[in-house]
Amino acid sequence: MREYTTTEIDKRFALLDRYERRRVIQILQESETGHVSIRDVVSDLQKRDPTAADHDRIEVELHHIHLPKLTSLDAIEFDSCAKTIRYRGDELVEALLETAPETDISDA
Repeated sequence: MREYTTTEIDKRFALLDRYERRRVIQILQESETGHVSIRDVVSDLQKRDPTAADHDRIEVELHHIHLPKLTSLDAIEFDSCAKTIRYRGDELVEALLETAPETDISDA
């Protein structure tokens, strides 16, 4: 693994401070094709949280909060026309996720 600056490490921790962003990366890592539709991500998040907001609100939060943060570090690529997300890979993000315990949305 390459050496990371304190700023780069802080940005990755900030990126992973929300369950939704961690779950998006996990979904992408589990995908056989390397990309997933926004609809599938929203469905997954809604299924995992019994108190989740409605489908539209989750999608809006993805578009306006979570996806911009994930794309800011080039962790993902978002195709707004196709409404798909592709994981670009990030060695430090993956290492941090591996060491983090599995959580439920209710724990977040």
